[in-house]
Amino acid sequence: MRRDGFTLIELLLALAMLGLMIPLCVRVEAITSEYIYSTRLRNEATRLLENIVEKELARPAAAGDHQGWEGPFRWWVERDRNELRVGVAWSDSRREHQLEVVTLVAPP
Repeated sequence: MRRDGFTLIELLLALAMLGLMIPLCVRVEAITSEYIYSTRLRNEATRLLENIVEKELARPAAAGDHQGWEGPFRWWVERDRNELRVGVAWSDSRREHQLEVVTLVAPP
């Protein structure tokens, strides 16, 4: 006797496996999306930091501090005679982040 098709237990097991896998796949997608967003913010912050450092090094050397906002990023510059310190801070859904660069500058 030959039977084509699946038994009821086989169908129930397949549905149970799907029921376990679908929420797992949705969670993995959510984690991946959050990671991609966080990485994009870090890349934008790095580019902003590089631009600020380039602008500050192109300016005539003068001690002083200043700060500002650009989009979701808060940036600051601290400059004295021999040192330039530039930072960028931002927050994502989980925590605060900060990048900072310190470089020596030749005295005028």
